[in-house]
Amino acid sequence: MLVEAPAQARQGAAGIEWHEMEIESFRRQHGRCVAKFKGIDTIDEVERFVGKEMKIAAAEVPEASEGWFYTFQLKGCRVYAVDGEYIGDVTDVLDASGSSILRVVDMGNGETLIPFAEEYLQTVDLDHRKIVVQLPEGLRDLNR
Repeated sequence: MLVEAPAQARQGAAGIEWHEMEIESFRRQHGRCVAKFKGIDTIDEVERFVGKEMKIAAAEVPEASEGWFYTFQLKGCRVYAVDGEYIGDVTDVLDASGSSILRVVDMGNGETLIPFAEEYLQTVDLDHRKIVVQLPEGLRDLNR
């Protein structure tokens, strides 16, 4: 895992410094995730990482259960309506207070925001980078 870090770290893209760390243990507590990093044993040592970004290599992420997806896997997927009309490509997955929204941009840079909900998703085919959706009436007009 890489963690954005102060000092003695390696330089990354755009001048951000990254420090490689290993998770020693992990648990959920009162709705939050709590991780213990190897070699960081005091609150003073870990406080320098508060508010920093963590990244885990895609190869190290456990496989998602059937019917579940990681948001990074959806980015770049092409989105089509059930009638075959190309809507655009997923450029981001937004967190909207517990539910996700796909930000889909077409070639003309038009944006469509699609709730990532079972009732709208017909198929998600990560192998072919394709998502088929049944959009509610008027949704695309709302985004224009």
